Amino acid sequence: MMILLLTTANCKKESSKASESLDSFAAANFSFLKSIQASNEANQQRSSDYSAPFEISKVDRNKELLTITVTYPEGCGDSKFKMIWNGLVLESYPEVVFLYIRRTSNCGVAGNSTTRALSINLSASLGDAALAQRVKIILCNTSKKANTENSDIPVSSN
Repeated sequence: MMILLLTTANCKKESSKASESLDSFAAANFSFLKSIQASNEANQQRSSDYSAPFEISKVDRNKELLTITVTYPEGCGDSKFKMIWNGLVLESYPEVVFLYIRRTSNCGVAGNSTTRALSINLSASLGDAALAQRVKIILCNTSKKANTENSDIPVSSN
């Protein structure tokens, strides 16, 4: 009985260390926010006023690791990225999750561009390893308005 308790205690310590490592990596690279309010705001206010301009130049997925390469003006060392999820999973097959990416910066430098890779462990961020394996991710660049020209859904302009 005592051996089982020691083994359980050791497993918990290791998993919290792995979690701390993931959190500090994410904090250095970008922030992940799970909020319905922030997600709705990101969707409604998509524009170059809401998010500093950037491009999603490449997306790679290896099991539950999602790597998004973004391109933005060089010389903007103060650029920070936020990945925003409303916490909801669309119950389709496969399930669908919308992630909004926002760049914050006070940088007005134009010219050459630079790239950054934003990597996220979907299993840890979504809180479900099985879901992370099968979920379809839709990425939204919040520095651009959604193209609704051929949409069946009427969109009011603000």
